[in-house]
Amino acid sequence: MLIYREILPNESVAKECARMIQEYSWGTDYPVNAWSELKESDHIIGCFDDEKLVGLGSVTCIASPDKVDNGLPWLADAVVLSEYRRRGIYKSLYNMRIEHFKKNNAQIILTCTDNPVIENFLLQNGWLLRRTTKDESGGDCKVFQINPQT
Repeated sequence: MLIYREILPNESVAKECARMIQEYSWGTDYPVNAWSELKESDHIIGCFDDEKLVGLGSVTCIASPDKVDNGLPWLADAVVLSEYRRRGIYKSLYNMRIEHFKKNNAQIILTCTDNPVIENFLLQNGWLLRRTTKDESGGDCKVFQINPQT
């Protein structure tokens, strides 16, 4: 049975979250250490299969890849282990993070991706392209926005 719960940055499992982000999302050669961003998160949600961390999502105000929109709320990292995909975990983590923004009266949420699957997911869920920029590695990254209150 899958369990979702908030993870605090001072919990030992938070470092496991950072390791998963680095290994399965950003890549180990990415020029930013995932822990340096994750430890500043406003909210981290984990999905557990018994005690095993199988997915996570976070929100922050410092995720802008080019620093242009730092200070605004960002739908930040999200990772689901490959053997747990296609079970609705990503969608659940997404919905829980959107609810977090709604409760905190966010008028805009930003996110950035270079992944066409995530881009398609965002567009299907009402996100609009805000701009295209470069991420910390110099790769192209599309920044999307949505108003969670509408």
